[in-house]
Amino acid sequence: MNAEDNCMRYPKWLDNVMSSAEVYEDIKKRIVNLELEPNQVISENSICKEYGVSRSVIRTAFSKLQQIHFIDIYPQRGTYISPMDLNYISDLLMLRTAVEKEVIYEVFTNLAPSTKNKLVAKLSENIAKQEKCRNEKNYKGEFPKYDAEFHDIMINSVNRASLFNIISDDMLHISRWRNFVIPYDITIPKLIDEHRTILEAIRHGDLAKAQKAMANHLETVSAIANRATSEYPEYFKK
Repeated sequence: MNAEDNCMRYPKWLDNVMSSAEVYEDIKKRIVNLELEPNQVISENSICKEYGVSRSVIRTAFSKLQQIHFIDIYPQRGTYISPMDLNYISDLLMLRTAVEKEVIYEVFTNLAPSTKNKLVAKLSENIAKQEKCRNEKNYKGEFPKYDAEFHDIMINSVNRASLFNIISDDMLHISRWRNFVIPYDITIPKLIDEHRTILEAIRHGDLAKAQKAMANHLETVSAIANRATSEYPEYFKK
């Protein structure tokens, strides 16, 4: 039996051997959800045993994760979950803010009044769903689904979904940051109230207020960066 085969100890919960794409997606999800923590050491050997696959499968998955800056591979030292880079996340948030403010502009300028009214109705229904999640304590319940849906409703109303698909891998770094920052500093009621402010500005035809509310909603780094990096230094790039 060769070294490649030695890794293949199939867990009982696996009915079939996972492909490299499936392993990649699962590890990526665990990184985004902070189940695998920033700067945590991982190894080909331990991961291939965990997933019951060969080293070649893990190497392929690791290569893809390295390409999207979710793991760092250091020859002779090991493989680590990449720390969060607040400068990069801040840049991504600026990019996302610019895009979402443009989406709001197109809502005001491109949609017919009847279509805009339907959008407001959909957003109102979404807010009602969010309100049922007001007492959730972290970002792992039902609220994340409705949070994403709120933004998607606006984006899809002006047919800009493909724009976000272009930057989807980069946006995962924002998702990981959000999974950290919400239980750390931002409450779900605060996010719901911010969504409601955006909705009401759209409802009342106030473009400037809607865009400002969106910018305030998305900017989550500057106010807490120093405190977060001081309390969780191992989580962040120095």
